[in-house]
Amino acid sequence: MSQAGSFTATLTQPAPRAWRHQFATPGPTLLLLLGFAILVAISASSITLIHRARSDAESVAHTLQVMNSVSQLQVLIRRSESSERGFLITGREGFARFFEQSKAQTGPTLEQIAALTADNPEQQQRVAEARDLIAERLASYERSMALRTAGDLDGAFGDLRADRTEGAMTRLGTLLVEMKQVENKLLEERTGASRDSTVWLTVVSLSGLAVVLALGALALTLNRRQINALQAAHGELEAANQDLEKRVAERTADLKEANDEIQSFAYIVSHDLRSPLVNIMGFTSEIEAMRGDLFDRLAQLRAQAGDAPESDAQLAADFEEALGFIKTSINRMDRLIHAILALSREGRKEFMPVDVDMGQLFANLRDSMTHQLHEAGGEIAIKRLPVIQSDRLALEQIFTNLLDNAFKYRRDDVPLRVDVSAVDTPGFVTFVIADNGRGIDPKDRGRVFELFRRSGRQDRPGEGIGLAHVRALVRRMGGLISLDSKLGEGSTFKVTVPRRLPTETGMKDHG
Repeated sequence: MSQAGSFTATLTQPAPRAWRHQFATPGPTLLLLLGFAILVAISASSITLIHRARSDAESVAHTLQVMNSVSQLQVLIRRSESSERGFLITGREGFARFFEQSKAQTGPTLEQIAALTADNPEQQQRVAEARDLIAERLASYERSMALRTAGDLDGAFGDLRADRTEGAMTRLGTLLVEMKQVENKLLEERTGASRDSTVWLTVVSLSGLAVVLALGALALTLNRRQINALQAAHGELEAANQDLEKRVAERTADLKEANDEIQSFAYIVSHDLRSPLVNIMGFTSEIEAMRGDLFDRLAQLRAQAGDAPESDAQLAADFEEALGFIKTSINRMDRLIHAILALSREGRKEFMPVDVDMGQLFANLRDSMTHQLHEAGGEIAIKRLPVIQSDRLALEQIFTNLLDNAFKYRRDDVPLRVDVSAVDTPGFVTFVIADNGRGIDPKDRGRVFELFRRSGRQDRPGEGIGLAHVRALVRRMGGLISLDSKLGEGSTFKVTVPRRLPTETGMKDHG
């Protein structure tokens, strides 16, 4: 970098002349003073260049962040256009929700770019122009989708064919390309500056090594650390970009799988289970209604034949017992169907992200279990938990199920203890719920999240729905749930959810 070069040259160019003067008139005192002066100069140069290299590394990281945000904005605009065209062609609500999600992220992403480029007037002008063009483009998409929703297919496709904002879209694409070109140029300059700083730091360090070996070794170590830090920063940024794409793909696959499961459940309930169950319930009622008449006629026949009616008592008891079994099974099946329908409804419900103090949420859940914990001598210990932006009701359902399970499957020989903690990661928070209960056999760890599956002794009430519901909710939130357990020692559930839940405003069906 020219500034770094001129600064270092100012420090180092007079030195040779000073060396020649000292060799012409040698003297211990002068040599000592000269050595001390060189030591001070080298120390000052090293310190200055270290700070400059650090500043250059931060500038490079900042530029890469701007370029990444611009790329993300380009992806969001393409996703908005693709989802709009998909909705016009198919009319499927999934495309409408996808459009709304992309639209909701477009504004914040553009404002992030504006904040990152606040010190660049030219980029600020491009951001201002892009803001108007994006608003115009999204408004055009919404008009076409509104026509499609209202049933005006000709109008919607006419609007699509006309593509009235093509000029705006072309200009928008040009703006974003120009922004990336400007940032790429800055990246080259700042990378060059960082490289120059590193080179000059090496020169100063080697010069110091020739005068004072210890000082030179220290400067070289600091130089190597800075180089490693810069390389690590580049590597971390590249890994972060790759990991972001991977996470988006994984979350999309998880959400699709969860939605497919919900649709399958709803189909089974509405077509394959409900109808025959209603028939069974009806015929059972008819059999129960005919019971009295049947045994009255049997008694009359026995009386006419001269037989004793006492033999019918056992038959009546068996009949009553069998009828009771049938009614009990019908009631259980009816409860299961209602549970599946409830799970299906939860899968279709939209999330409402708000700021949630997780420490307060868990404290409220603990307070609601105070009576149960007191009777069982149990304890729920809550460590410091963060505030996240998510759906409060969904979080309450998730963690209520986990705490209820810990209480339900506690051991009788030790007092129940549940520890609640959290681990922060970039963009996500992992909540850890660890208990000292019965534990789960390793072969059942995957099955406990399946619908109607339970593990261990079946001595507690339940239908095997709770953890399936928890997993479905966590997946819909774009998170993960895992289980680590040892039989007889306890279980640890880890629930990872986004720190900020994406807005899921999906368009309403006006058809």
